[in-house]
Amino acid sequence: MITEIRHIIFSNDELKLVFQTVPLEGFDPSRRIMRVQVVEGPPPSVRLQSDGVSGPRGELEVESYQLARLIVAYCREKRIPLPKDALKTIHAQGDALCFSIMSTLG
Repeated sequence: MITEIRHIIFSNDELKLVFQTVPLEGFDPSRRIMRVQVVEGPPPSVRLQSDGVSGPRGELEVESYQLARLIVAYCREKRIPLPKDALKTIHAQGDALCFSIMSTLG
C-alpha cells in the first residue's frame, strides 16, 4: 500500500488571504486584519488583530477546528486538490501554519 503525504505551508500573508476569502463566524468582514499570529499548540490556533472602520482594535482567537474548516474551504476556492478521504492535520511551523494531507493510494 502506498501512502502520499503533502504539506501546504500558509505564511502570515497567505493566512490573511484565507480570512479575507472565507467568512469566519463572529468576525466582521469590514474589519481590516492588521496582524496574524500563529500560536503553537497542541492544538495550534491563530490570533487575529484587526481594526474596525469605526470601532476599536479587536483581537480574535481562531481555534484549530475552525482553521481546518477555513483552510479546506480556501483550498476549494483556489482549486487546490484535496482528497476527501485523506487524513488532514494542522500544526504550527514557526510563524507559519502547516496543513498536512495523508492519503492511502491503491
